[in-house]
Amino acid sequence: MKIKVPLLLFTIISLTGCEKLFFENDISNTSINNFELFWTDFDKFYPSFGIKQINWDSVYEINRPEITDQTSGIELFTILSDMIKPLKDGHVTLVSNYGRCNSYTIPPEYYGNMRIYPQNYLTSFENNNSNISYWSVKNYNIGYINITTFNVKGETFVFADESFLIIDNIIKQFKDKDGIIIDLRGNGGGLPTNVETVVNRFTDRKRLYLKLRSKNGPGKNDFSEWIDYYIEPKGPEQFLKPVVVLTSKLTGSAAEWFTLAMKTLPNTAVVGDTTTGCFSPKVERELPNGWSFTLSSKTAVSADMVQYEGFGIPPDYTVLNTKNDVDDKRDVMLEKAIEVILMKK
Repeated sequence: MKIKVPLLLFTIISLTGCEKLFFENDISNTSINNFELFWTDFDKFYPSFGIKQINWDSVYEINRPEITDQTSGIELFTILSDMIKPLKDGHVTLVSNYGRCNSYTIPPEYYGNMRIYPQNYLTSFENNNSNISYWSVKNYNIGYINITTFNVKGETFVFADESFLIIDNIIKQFKDKDGIIIDLRGNGGGLPTNVETVVNRFTDRKRLYLKLRSKNGPGKNDFSEWIDYYIEPKGPEQFLKPVVVLTSKLTGSAAEWFTLAMKTLPNTAVVGDTTTGCFSPKVERELPNGWSFTLSSKTAVSADMVQYEGFGIPPDYTVLNTKNDVDDKRDVMLEKAIEVILMKK
């Protein structure tokens, strides 16, 4: 079996990099073989059936009788898509010549929980970095940072993006602010190394923030040992005054690593909506018919063993923008973040 270099690149729905594994031997392209390989890969490697309370054996028993070598491509695509939709996992996808199925789909109403008329709140709203934009909040001594992704721009086989080192300049400019708001509402993820580059500028000491383990065998409870992930002070200086992280249902994957890391800090609060609940890196697979699919390969818990995989990280203050807020050009989520900073300063 040939293994592509693992990138540990986490992004919900639209990931551009991952582990890619190819089958060792050529297997004939029949609907039965494609179904069997698809089901078996999930059975061996998907770690979250128990979390999501899904009996994958029952999924086989229900769907296998529907598959024959006369099953058409569109029929097979429909069956496989229906099998993965209940997982509601942002790292589970199926791509075929008949279309794409995302296991996790975001209801249209959630897209209102993004920045609303930032010109009403910020000294500027033009991007000033490819990944991170930062300005001051009007009328308040508060800094604002918008991180749209933790991904790598234009590169594939890299483990970090130097553009995130702009955080040192931001901390220098914001060191006299009463607090900082970090907006992750549209951040679908990226590289953990980029997450830690930013978070390390906000912590006062080394802190455990996440534990990760892999499904590593055919048994339902075959898992590796936990691997610990830490943040620690790096860079010329740290910002240790109040911080608010803004989250939404669109905050997923590595952006959830960031949220979890920030939650370990005593000066941080989370405002907005519960995150996606999609922490794991994903593995990409290819079927004999040329279709590709992805699946989560690991499961994650917080430092205190709280299971957020499949559930998301709840905010400390739940605030949602409504349609009326959008019509009124009002970002109540951002307003709440300002209020929390003022309470804590």
